[in-house]
Amino acid sequence: MTTDKPSFQPLYQQIRQLLAERIAHGEWAVHEALPSEWALADALQVSQGTVRKALTELVDEGWLYRQQGKGTFVSPGLSEWGDGVMVTPGQFNEPPTIPVAELLSCGKANASEDMAEALGLRRAAPLFRIRQLWRFAGVAVALDDAFVSAERFEEIDARRLRQYGNSLYALLERRDAVRIKLGAIQLRATLPDRETSVLLGLTDIEPLLSVIRLAHTPTGEPVEWRKRLCRSARWAFQRNA
Repeated sequence: MTTDKPSFQPLYQQIRQLLAERIAHGEWAVHEALPSEWALADALQVSQGTVRKALTELVDEGWLYRQQGKGTFVSPGLSEWGDGVMVTPGQFNEPPTIPVAELLSCGKANASEDMAEALGLRRAAPLFRIRQLWRFAGVAVALDDAFVSAERFEEIDARRLRQYGNSLYALLERRDAVRIKLGAIQLRATLPDRETSVLLGLTDIEPLLSVIRLAHTPTGEPVEWRKRLCRSARWAFQRNA
């Protein structure tokens, strides 16, 4: 553990940022207990109250969770599927299986008017665009286009994404100490264009479920605009409570 003490106020927020970065960088594994408040306070040379306030914020933001009488533990980060899964239609008790991500491309784009408004950016602001194909047992089941601000975040490219298992959320968390929460979601039926049909391997016209959603930080700052096209002939999109 480091003993560097933040030098400016508010102190508890700086302690919160320091601990978030250390969690993001893997100092403690998922579901691993953090040292006690007293141990952290001693190592950081601050009061127990300051540490407790910082930990409370991290719990509220989803970085940590508490178990009565046991301690404070690291929470798992959100996957790109969030609380949604694809299952056999009508099978509510089917064990959920997250598809495997295949990175198709990562490049630059400009924000449309709708994207800019949703992300709090100016129109045509530069974005990173990440396109992924999701597969079950080798079968393509969904196609994603995810967009994040190119002005807010450092370079995002295919090499960097592959370092984090093709996961944009893992990259943002581990590299930028940004934890993701899901926001609004919109669902509608749509038909595939030619490019989408080719990428999903469709042989016939198949209706798709369009899932457009926003993701933000725990404090409500917009981070990502994502559109997912899910095959619907053999699978149903299910949101778990």
